[in-house]
Amino acid sequence: MDTGHNFKVLEHKAAGHDGTLTDGDGLLIFKPALPQELEFYKVVQARDMSRDEPLASQDAPLHSWMPTYLGVLDEGAKVGSGGNAGLLEVDQRLSDSTDDLDLTSSQANGDKEYLVLENLLYGFSKPNVLDIKLGKILYDSKAPLEKRERLKKVSEETTSGSLCFRICGMKIQKNPSVLAQLSPEHYEEGAETDYVFINKLYGRSRTDHNVADAIALYFDNPHLSDTRKHQLKKMFLKRLQLFYNTILEEEVRMISSSLLFIYEGDPKRWDLLHDTDQLMRDDFIDSDEDDDEEVGEDRKQKDKKSTCLSSMSLIDFAHAEVTPGKGYDENVIEGVENLLGIFMKF
Repeated sequence: MDTGHNFKVLEHKAAGHDGTLTDGDGLLIFKPALPQELEFYKVVQARDMSRDEPLASQDAPLHSWMPTYLGVLDEGAKVGSGGNAGLLEVDQRLSDSTDDLDLTSSQANGDKEYLVLENLLYGFSKPNVLDIKLGKILYDSKAPLEKRERLKKVSEETTSGSLCFRICGMKIQKNPSVLAQLSPEHYEEGAETDYVFINKLYGRSRTDHNVADAIALYFDNPHLSDTRKHQLKKMFLKRLQLFYNTILEEEVRMISSSLLFIYEGDPKRWDLLHDTDQLMRDDFIDSDEDDDEEVGEDRKQKDKKSTCLSSMSLIDFAHAEVTPGKGYDENVIEGVENLLGIFMKF
């Protein structure tokens, strides 16, 4: 992957493995492809978009909670003559390869493949990010014994075991009152940025009694008014309720998948959007044919203006699969129920 010219490391991550890249405009992300995750994206998006009967107006299909999947990119790929990966023209959601790319014979050379996904952070000026891993069981049936024992111990010693969810990490704007509540081993403070990264050790140290305080800490933003912070908490509660209904209707198994919470910490964007947020993210690929005529700066400005003030998404499907006939995923449902209980008290 040509990180020197067309790609860069994704900046605002709250957790997860290294290796995720983004393009120059930040419109897309490129994540190392794992076969099971790739299959899950393809199956869910193809299934949801080919349904003959539309869902009830109050329901949201599973794929609408997931980053939009656009295809697979080989490590040796370079952006075409346009020179900008952020302006790829993708005509079909489920294309097996992205358009406008000059692909080399990277597979023959043993190079990596990358999933090409919507960047959920695109359009946010000052994103604040929280990653919550769902489920009590953190390993699948293919995991070796050593990994099973290690992750079983993690679950037993953290809120993964007791509440079926665990805070994996946060990246939030600096706040002296927040830093005063943290132990030095639980965060990293960037000297040249106004962000602080709260690591997985913090989440593992939380208990049933104080994990709600940890989630409240995520919303303790010095740049937003109490009214705006209250609005965010209520909006995320609505999303959790809607997501709960989605998962009740799904026959899937998702091991170590996460809910990714994002909100805008720039008060200027709140002013620009008149404090108006949306329950669900905008459709990443606009079906309006008139939009095909919008290019360059005009298209970028439209995208920026249409971004929500916050969003909640389901991510990480390396150990996820569609399981027809097996009912809903109790491992995930219980975690969402406990999160709902916390947000209802905010």
